[in-house]
Amino acid sequence: MKKCLFCFALLVSIITGIRSQTILFEDDFEAGPDNWVVDWEWDVTDEYSFSGDYSFTESPDDITYLATEVQTATMAFGVDMSLALDADVKMQAIVDLEEGFDYNYLEVSTDGGVSWITVYIFNGEDMFDWTEYVIPLGGFVGHDDVRLRFRFDPDDFVEYDGLYIDDFVITRYNIDYSPPLILHTPSPLYEGTLEENNITAEIIDISGLSNTELFYSVDGASYISVTGINTSGDSYLFTIPAQEPGAVIDYYITATDDYVLPNTGTSITFTYISGNYIAYDDAAIDFVNDIGEESASGYMYAAVKMTLTGTTDVVAAVIQNYTDFTRPNDSIEIHVWADDGGEPGDDLITPFMLFPEATLAEPNKGTKVDLRPYSAELSDISGDIFIGFGSSDGLAWVSQTTPGIASRTYVALPGFGWFSLSDDYHFRIITSVIEGAPVANFSYNADDEPIIAFTDESTFFPDEWFWEFGDGSTSISENPSHEYNSNGSYYVCVTVTNDVSSDTYCEFIEIDSYLPPVAEYTFSGDPVVTFHDLSTNEPTSWYWIFDDGGATSTEPDPVHTFSANGVYNVCLNVENITGENTECKAVTIAGYVEVPVADFTYEMNDALVFFTDISTNAPTEWAWQYGDGLGSESQNPSHHYDSNGEYEVCLTAGNSAGESEICKIIQILVSVDEINDDHLTLYPNPADETITVQTFEAPGEKEILLVNTVGEVIFTIAGPGNTIDIDVKDIPEGIYFVTVTAGEMKGISSVVIDH
Repeated sequence: MKKCLFCFALLVSIITGIRSQTILFEDDFEAGPDNWVVDWEWDVTDEYSFSGDYSFTESPDDITYLATEVQTATMAFGVDMSLALDADVKMQAIVDLEEGFDYNYLEVSTDGGVSWITVYIFNGEDMFDWTEYVIPLGGFVGHDDVRLRFRFDPDDFVEYDGLYIDDFVITRYNIDYSPPLILHTPSPLYEGTLEENNITAEIIDISGLSNTELFYSVDGASYISVTGINTSGDSYLFTIPAQEPGAVIDYYITATDDYVLPNTGTSITFTYISGNYIAYDDAAIDFVNDIGEESASGYMYAAVKMTLTGTTDVVAAVIQNYTDFTRPNDSIEIHVWADDGGEPGDDLITPFMLFPEATLAEPNKGTKVDLRPYSAELSDISGDIFIGFGSSDGLAWVSQTTPGIASRTYVALPGFGWFSLSDDYHFRIITSVIEGAPVANFSYNADDEPIIAFTDESTFFPDEWFWEFGDGSTSISENPSHEYNSNGSYYVCVTVTNDVSSDTYCEFIEIDSYLPPVAEYTFSGDPVVTFHDLSTNEPTSWYWIFDDGGATSTEPDPVHTFSANGVYNVCLNVENITGENTECKAVTIAGYVEVPVADFTYEMNDALVFFTDISTNAPTEWAWQYGDGLGSESQNPSHHYDSNGEYEVCLTAGNSAGESEICKIIQILVSVDEINDDHLTLYPNPADETITVQTFEAPGEKEILLVNTVGEVIFTIAGPGNTIDIDVKDIPEGIYFVTVTAGEMKGISSVVIDH
């Protein structure tokens, strides 16, 4: 254990020591807005600056920004993070944006601006001290075109000073210090479901993920963990089991990357209420209004009509309140009214007090209303009821949509009673199963995979269907068929509706009928080579690398002319939606006639030298000059030098393309006296059966060798006589050399054996 701990500490030390950073983009705005593509009013201003004289803002010319108009400022060029393991953006900012209504979003794109992901939201008033913001970008490394933009989105009324940016710097790092980026959009205003709740998230990290979990708590109890399922790419699914209607479920997501020093990220905590969710408006916030005894509007109560299309239990409600520095809330009195001729009537429960949950950090946060304690009054009811509130000794604020789309909002004026508003207040109720509501279900047949035939199995006679096939495609047919374009795990959902209500059922289906390609090809021709793709499993793209000066092709059957003789490693990479494969082969090109490059080696046996041609590029002619006035046109000749000395031997090698020459100096140095040619006789020459060797000036013991032209000794004989016979009957025909050694004397002569 001690050893492992030491290694881990050493690894930390090494990694920390080699950390480096590179600035990819920086702008102090002193040179203007040229690094940005802007619309509407974005420009530099000298009204505020952190360093230098200028900063960057959406409202450079006025003391306030323009209402309603969405404005963007986008980096004019992307930065390359393909080699980074981490990155961040730092900036100085002043923020003065209407709390809860006007937002400036910092967004990131990795596809040249086609799609954008929000990484930070600027909102708040009177924040006039320059503040440094450091925003992680680790979720976007690995891409070569990363762009950031500011998107300003104000509401229709009330303008403030705006957002001011200075010293904007993007930096990349070679060590992964950032936790995984967790992107999750919760359902609005605590919307849940009667069944298990499937929570989806995009979780991104350049180092991959080693673990993903969701932790949930029911009505404040201990947290329980659920492991995430990677459905595709960076998408993860977490399933929270079905809970009793009205239960409040808090949950958060954690993810740990697979870096050598793991980083763990944790999302904020989200909330939903289990049950059948009833809402009529779209939750768009245009204005706010005050309700209660002290309200400027004069409205004492606010209510929204809810229609229960079948018998059910009402278990919870949601009231969307609002607050900011100038609009504090008092406690509110919750009411559930019976219907009285289309208006709120008698209370169905005893009203009770709650304090709105809206805060300065979450100014539009909904207030959760638990109605389970009132099950005796709110069980087995149907028809129209009204949910709402008043404030008898103060006031509280609500968000509203103007103009409304639901026509279900009512307010009460003292002395005038109830009347309908054209605005929508954002109130909801949550119920148990409504009697007669459909229960969604489906089956499917995968016999013709990747074409899947779906069959609706829902009960209680739905008359509308909405299918989501998990790949972005949808259908409104009762029993649709759908063809998938790639392998994967797809989360298929059907939502069914009848006159009572709607219900949704989801299920995973697996598509695995697509196979990755297997690369294969043939080729013919030299030096113009035709390649023919033989890859299997239906590749959709081809990429050839010819190993010839960077030449490539994306054709399935390309033709390529190689530039020179040689061996080329030609690779074909094929892809389809399932995967890719590569096959490489050696392609030999010898079709070009090239000028030979002359070269030779030699071996010496005293004065006898054996030459070997090693010229390249296929010479067909050879011309040797031995440096003693003699020469040869053989490819691999031998030559006997008559005297000691240095000789320049030259070889000229040629073919139809031309010729080249090489010369080398050889040195002949024989330390013994030679037997004079007049006193060494060989006969017959050519010889068939016997060669007779006679010497006249070499007394004593003699050694006679028969040597072939490559230096191999074929025959050895020794004796004292001056005449010696050599039997050559079994020796192959050819040119040979006979060497005679007698004491310090030596002689050599050539002979031809011809049978």
